[in-house]
Amino acid sequence: MTLKYRIKRLKNKDGIRSCIIINESNGLPLVYPNLYMSVISRTNSYSFSTMEAIANALLLFERYNADMNVGVFDMVNSDIEKLVSNKGYLFGLMNALSYRNDLENVTSILKKQHVSKRTLYFKIMTIENYVKWFFDNIAINNIDSSRYETISRAFDFIKPRIENGKNYNIESESKSLTNEQVTTLTDMVSVKSKINPFSAHVRFRNNLIIEILLETGIRGGELLNIKLVDFDYVHKSLCIVRRPDDQNEPRLRQPLVKTLERKIPLSIELTELIQNYISDFRSKQCHAGEHDYLLVTHSSKGQLGHALTISGYQKIFEQIRKNSNVLSDIVGHSLRHTWNVKFSEMMLMNSNSQDYITYEKVRNYLMGWKKNSTTSDIYNQAFIAQESRKIMAVINPLKNIVEDKSNVSNSKKATRKSIFGF
Repeated sequence: MTLKYRIKRLKNKDGIRSCIIINESNGLPLVYPNLYMSVISRTNSYSFSTMEAIANALLLFERYNADMNVGVFDMVNSDIEKLVSNKGYLFGLMNALSYRNDLENVTSILKKQHVSKRTLYFKIMTIENYVKWFFDNIAINNIDSSRYETISRAFDFIKPRIENGKNYNIESESKSLTNEQVTTLTDMVSVKSKINPFSAHVRFRNNLIIEILLETGIRGGELLNIKLVDFDYVHKSLCIVRRPDDQNEPRLRQPLVKTLERKIPLSIELTELIQNYISDFRSKQCHAGEHDYLLVTHSSKGQLGHALTISGYQKIFEQIRKNSNVLSDIVGHSLRHTWNVKFSEMMLMNSNSQDYITYEKVRNYLMGWKKNSTTSDIYNQAFIAQESRKIMAVINPLKNIVEDKSNVSNSKKATRKSIFGF
């Protein structure tokens, strides 16, 4: 019988969240991965989201070992050729880690989405750290100490194969939406749209979600963390508030605010849209009065109203991807990248160069970044690439050389035309 493992999320009476890896068939926790996570969470004070990412990497590692019918002891005892050959253990592991595992009902490998190189690199590093910890603390008396060097060499051999796993600039270029994609998205989620893929009772909420993300550029965790008290109808603003380990948070997988707290001004249109949702849609769900979170689950008969979960939020974008070839790669975070591109375009069109520093300070505030943060460089890759193409179209040396030669042949009086002086 194939072993099945999964992550179980826990919350204690103080609201502190943790997670463990369990055997799904009997509910028992896996000893060594959970011991390792317990040790590093105490020594490094990692956040729950970081521990969840580590647990996910170790979960995939244990699933791979179960499929291969090997254990960690077998892995650390293998010779380096078996570990790093093209059909060896680590290349098979890297392939298994390369796909998202958030879809439960996957019928074809072609439908799976690749994780980013940065994510793959994180998973490989997590597993390497775990294996080395296992060697130092569990297997040290049962395995030749020279095996540690073999393991290190094996991981050092495959990590460069993740093609610049730490470099995410090129990946970031494609994360923002084009104008065509934004139009397609807003047309699709419009409440009365004929191509809207959502049930009638969630259309207004889903349209509101897209409108909030496009106008404010906030993160998904920040969106799901918004409470009614954070929305100010009179002053047309939305507060982003940090609430780690909130005892009143009903969701085991708590949406977190990873940025600084701030107050974001809203347009009149979005202010009215939020108010309409609260009064005309949220209020009609019977469980909505049990908590203060803005976005809730909906049913046609009003029998729901629980706080919208991370998985529920992600399913909205999964449905959009399924119903549009143009939006086949969209995720919620794409809209944060899009906001930054639009902000940069607006800044370039409407300000003088001496105002750029002020605009960057405004961007950092609205995004919740530190005052002198350079995080915008990550989100701005699409805009930078776009402007680079425009500049290169003007200063293309070869094009100017050809045009210059043509002008010289047509007129003896012609002088240089190239900006490079040819």
